[in-house]
Amino acid sequence: MNKRGSHWEPAHRASVRHRVAVEAARLLYHREYREYFQAKRVAAKRQGTLHLPSNREIHEQLLHIARRLEGEEHAARLESMRRCALEVMERVPDMQPRLIGSVWTGHIRQGSDIDINLYCDEVEQVVEALAEWAPEVVVVRAKEAEFIHVQLADVGGYACEVTVYDWEHRFEQPRCGITGGPMRRGTLAELRGLLSQRERPAGQDWRTLAQWSLPALEACRGVLQNGFHHLDVYDHTLAAVAGIEAMATDGFTRFPLWQEQLRTCVDVPLLRLAAFCHDLGKPATQSFTRDGRIRFLGHEEVSAQRAAEIAYQLGLGGQERKELVALVAQHMEPVLIPHDHGLPSRIHALFVKQGRRLPELALLSLADVEAARGPAQTLLRLEEQKEFVDFLLQQYFEQGFLANPCLPVSREELLEQFGVLDERTLRRILDALLADFVDGEFESQEEGLSLASEYLADPRHR
Repeated sequence: MNKRGSHWEPAHRASVRHRVAVEAARLLYHREYREYFQAKRVAAKRQGTLHLPSNREIHEQLLHIARRLEGEEHAARLESMRRCALEVMERVPDMQPRLIGSVWTGHIRQGSDIDINLYCDEVEQVVEALAEWAPEVVVVRAKEAEFIHVQLADVGGYACEVTVYDWEHRFEQPRCGITGGPMRRGTLAELRGLLSQRERPAGQDWRTLAQWSLPALEACRGVLQNGFHHLDVYDHTLAAVAGIEAMATDGFTRFPLWQEQLRTCVDVPLLRLAAFCHDLGKPATQSFTRDGRIRFLGHEEVSAQRAAEIAYQLGLGGQERKELVALVAQHMEPVLIPHDHGLPSRIHALFVKQGRRLPELALLSLADVEAARGPAQTLLRLEEQKEFVDFLLQQYFEQGFLANPCLPVSREELLEQFGVLDERTLRRILDALLADFVDGEFESQEEGLSLASEYLADPRHR
């Protein structure tokens, strides 16, 4: 096991199966293998284990790989494919069109095509409605069943396959060949709604400023701190910002394994602004214990409020504001976890809350600790923080178990097992199951469903 991650990374079978799923997903993404069964067998052999992940676990990791390697190109291509699907579906609105597969779920990769289901008793009507894309009818027989596909060779540059079912089957819920559960499908109305949710691009003028006028920072002058610090809040903040600047200026060379990735993905202006804002709540939350110790209880939340106000003043876009506030609100978690011996689920929560900005949070925590040189801030603490930051970056860039766990119980399976559940209850159960799964409390789908039944019997989860 990697020594660097052994102090925090779980060692149960689910994490081993996860590594196989990631390797299998890489093999499929790069087209070394085309079948899930072949890819998982080869991946397990390479990982030296007999534990095989499900197709759904591999499928989930495929999406993470595509997003990470393709970045904005992935999102742009997904939207383009969905708009092309919309164009096809709008030609046959009375045939109950349903968008299925990777274009609906978002799990596209290089070579993905558009898959649509239609319901019509006369395939000639479908061919006539889609004539502009030179449709070709293909009949496939499998397991004593006959499937009629209408293949469209070029819909906005993408291949598209339309499967035609008899009209009487329009209310049936097909099963997904990968997950085994109910197939996820999007109606014409749902696809239109999804495409209308794009956020307006925000202006970037604030990024060109070398410094920002932050009156809230002036209030930090002379605010003394506890024994972990040798500077007041104002000078500590400037030291943390200087640490961020140093990391970016030298091209993140102190992280040789992730240097190139950090250069590409880190939003340096956003990280710098987060460093300016991370302790702005300390003046308002400073208190003293009876023995004279200084405390700043809840300063993260107050700092996040100040950051939100500053984001509006500087004109940050909606997504940028959200990311800035999340960085400031969570900046103490990576500092506390190594010393609190937090559960793996607590580390996973960082990835959930930060998303693509997890590297920024890790770097902010390191700059924060390194800017504190008081008598309580030992060299061992500094070394451990650097080790933990390396671990977080490893999880992020290598698609680790704590970064992208695949829960063996899906939303659809819960609904199928327990019937109709309100959204709030469903979300609470899924969150609780995920935390227990990451912490190694269960590993299989059967165990997860059994645990879910216990949650449903507990009023706290209703």
